[in-house]
Amino acid sequence: MMARRAHATSPHAHRRDMKPSAARVFVIAALAFASGCQTTITTSDGTRPVPKPVAAPDAPRGATANAIAVTFAPKPVDTNGNMRPDALAVTAYLFARPHPSPIHAEGAFGFAIYAAGEAGSPDRPGQSPLRTWSFAGDAVARSRSRALAGPCHEFTLSLLADRGSDTLPVESVDLVAWFEPADGGERVWMSGVRGVQFAGPER
Repeated sequence: MMARRAHATSPHAHRRDMKPSAARVFVIAALAFASGCQTTITTSDGTRPVPKPVAAPDAPRGATANAIAVTFAPKPVDTNGNMRPDALAVTAYLFARPHPSPIHAEGAFGFAIYAAGEAGSPDRPGQSPLRTWSFAGDAVARSRSRALAGPCHEFTLSLLADRGSDTLPVESVDLVAWFEPADGGERVWMSGVRGVQFAGPER
């Protein structure tokens, strides 16, 4: 079938009066309209338009945590001025896989440090942690925060807690973490260990 000849003013005449941004929209719209199948859209200078960032979908309400990830400050800090690091700030993220966004959940958090290589595994944890920390109830409620990645829990692991000492037998330790759901579900372990340096004063 032969196409009808359009009697309207040539589109080229309109394009000369368009601002660059309007021309870009016109080009993209024309390309999309002309193709009934897969379309490769480019801007007026021939490059692909930058895709807009899309936030990951939230996990459904009531989703059960089944994974935990932990990040921490670059190094522990010295809070009592004796030149020995004694506190490590950590951020814990809970996930309800396969949902990609972290969640807040009711339960308790646990952390432990071991001499490097002695942490064991979730099935057979090491028998001699150098320090352990537990956070439950109000402590967990106060720890709730929101980071760039989403909901999180922030804690400080202090060697001085419960009248502890900031003197460790080793400087390099392995950090492990876990979460115990309030409903009595299975303990959720962090995958692997995270190495931390509690380097004392230079001799």
